[in-house]
Amino acid sequence: YKRPTYTRQKNYNRKIKNDYGITTEQYDAMLASQGGVCAICGGVNRSGRRLAIDHDHKTGRVRGLLCGLCNQGIGHLRENRSILEMVIEYLFGK
Repeated sequence: YKRPTYTRQKNYNRKIKNDYGITTEQYDAMLASQGGVCAICGGVNRSGRRLAIDHDHKTGRVRGLLCGLCNQGIGHLRENRSILEMVIEYLFGK
């Protein structure tokens, strides 16, 4: 038995289809529609890595592509609107 060999791209294709229900073509179309940058800050990953696929953890719906910092930021804030509003109030006052 010879194991099939998979390229990194094939592994990525399979991962995003399994994890997020989208194809690489859909990812590329989303990236193009966002102008190749993060949907929140308009930046890119300084590491050169792909933008992260942001999704609603309750519904699984893909929302957009984010840089690592924005993706981690909303994750650390638990995607909680109340917490986000408290952060805004803390930073900028009423």
